[in-house]
Amino acid sequence: MSWRVDFDSESLKSLEAGMKRGYIIELADERDDGCEHTYFEKAAVGALGGLKMHIYSDEHPPPHFHVKYNGEENSFRIDDATPLYPDGGLKKWFKNIKKWHKQNKAELIFTWNAMRPEGCPVGPIKC
Repeated sequence: MSWRVDFDSESLKSLEAGMKRGYIIELADERDDGCEHTYFEKAAVGALGGLKMHIYSDEHPPPHFHVKYNGEENSFRIDDATPLYPDGGLKKWFKNIKKWHKQNKAELIFTWNAMRPEGCPVGPIKC
């Protein structure tokens, strides 16, 4: 016997967005305040080919995102995609990352702001 279940695309998009944000500790209906409590230390904010973009919760200034590919890594400012380490890894990918950033800046800002824990040395980004 084989099972096949079809999910509508909105349900899958919602699940994918939730998975990017971290795992749920308590559902909204389990809490007195009605807010979902999610734990995340790192959020995947995108991918471009094999490049993987992440934001970590407890970070240093300036607001930035991390990119990893093939054992190389670098960090880029959220405001303008300038590499934090210009002589670091991923040099040949800088233009690809800048183009991706231009199309995804709003998501980066949203994710950065959503992940600021209490006492984080870098607060939310003001839009």
